[in-house]
Amino acid sequence: MSTTALKLLALVIMVIDHIGQLLPNMPIWLHWVGRLSFPIFMFCSAHGFSHTRSKKKYILRLYFASVIMGITNTVIFYLTRLIPHFSNPAGTIDNNIFRPLFCLSILYYLMDCFFRNDGSFKKQLRLYALWQGGAYLLLIFLPMVLPITTPITMVIEFLPTLLGSIFYMEGGWVYLLLGMILYWAKDDKKRLARAFTAFCVVFFLLLVTQFVPHCLAQLIKYRAFHLPNLHSFLYEICMVHAGITPGYNPDPTAILFKEYQWMMLGALPFLLLYNGEKGRGWKYFFYLFYPLHIYVLFFIGGILS
Repeated sequence: MSTTALKLLALVIMVIDHIGQLLPNMPIWLHWVGRLSFPIFMFCSAHGFSHTRSKKKYILRLYFASVIMGITNTVIFYLTRLIPHFSNPAGTIDNNIFRPLFCLSILYYLMDCFFRNDGSFKKQLRLYALWQGGAYLLLIFLPMVLPITTPITMVIEFLPTLLGSIFYMEGGWVYLLLGMILYWAKDDKKRLARAFTAFCVVFFLLLVTQFVPHCLAQLIKYRAFHLPNLHSFLYEICMVHAGITPGYNPDPTAILFKEYQWMMLGALPFLLLYNGEKGRGWKYFFYLFYPLHIYVLFFIGGILS
């Protein structure tokens, strides 16, 4: 399968997932199928970045796409609140695939610098850490000093996208780690199969054993680090940023009906079918189709609800 064929496949699977997300009373299996979509898009992004003629243009294109969609998401959400009886089951529009792909493209660039033994790697890494750390502090402290009004709330909600922050990102750091693994293993199918399988198995074990909530419970029990708001801080790190649920769930079926992200392993056979060919490309078709189908489904879901 070429890159274009993989993208088209991921596109169809993504639409199935978003139908389950944005339309009311949809079956859970739509989300199970939908877990296959994003790993395929990340895999295509890894190859796209690796073979692009201008990595700078590639990064900037994803950044501007994420910013434009972030603005549009906010505007459409607040406009639909003015429509009588409009209520989408998803609540807000959090979908913006361009943002994690942009964040991954920066990480791909850093990985390239490291693999090439580029002398500027340490400098680039320090700048990246400073950028992300400064953005996080701004996102934490800005809401504390600004009055709570609708326009200011809209700006604050949009800031993570504008700043290119890896914090408050759809899916969390779990997918950034997976994207880096896919970039590292993209040219070796055996390595790809082993690394992707290992990632999904570890992710599954973290969820099924509920390792994270158990660790958090122990830290809170022994007052680790003597931080007054330790639980809130760790909850935000795990839930909001990392993408791993920190709360304990005694329901044994949660692994199928709530924590089913591990099912992304089903994307592996399609990744192994990649033949190294680009295909027709259709680059701007994907840039346009993604936001348009989100907004159409959002309006339909809001009307049906």
